Amino acid sequence: MGRYSGRSSRLILMCVLSLAIFAVEISVSYVGNSLSLASDAFAVLSHLISMIIGLFGVRFSRVRWHKASTFGFSRAEVLGAFSNAVFATALMFSVFVEAIKRFINPQKTEKALLVLIIGVSGLGFNVLNYVIFMECCYCYAPPRDAETGK
Repeated sequence: MGRYSGRSSRLILMCVLSLAIFAVEISVSYVGNSLSLASDAFAVLSHLISMIIGLFGVRFSRVRWHKASTFGFSRAEVLGAFSNAVFATALMFSVFVEAIKRFINPQKTEKALLVLIIGVSGLGFNVLNYVIFMECCYCYAPPRDAETGK
C-alpha cells in the first residue's frame, strides 16, 4: 500500500482540480463582470482550503501523544473545521455586501455565454466532487429485507 491511497489520493486529486476550477472561474468572472461566478469561485476556494485542512488534519490526527503534546494532535481536525467555518463566514459576508452594492447600482454582465459555460462546468465539477467523495450511498447499498430490517 502506497503512501497516498484511498482518501488521501482522492483529496489530492480534488485539490488539483479545485485549484484549476478556481483559477478559471475567477478569471472568467473578472472578464465577464459576474458576481455569481466570483462567488462560486470563492466557494470552490473554500472547499479547496477545507480539503487541504482535511489532509493535514488526517495526517496530524494520527500523531499520538508524547511528552511535548499529551493529547497528540487529535484536535487538529476540529481546529481545521473551525478555521474553515470562519473563512466561509467571512466569504458569505463579503459576497452579501457586494450583492447589496450590485443591487443598488446594477452592472451589466459581459460575455454572458462564456460565464454560462464556465458556470455549468462548475456545476459539473461539484457533481464530480460529490461522486468522488461519496463512500456510502443507498444507491450502492444491497437491498434489505423489509420484514427483518437486515
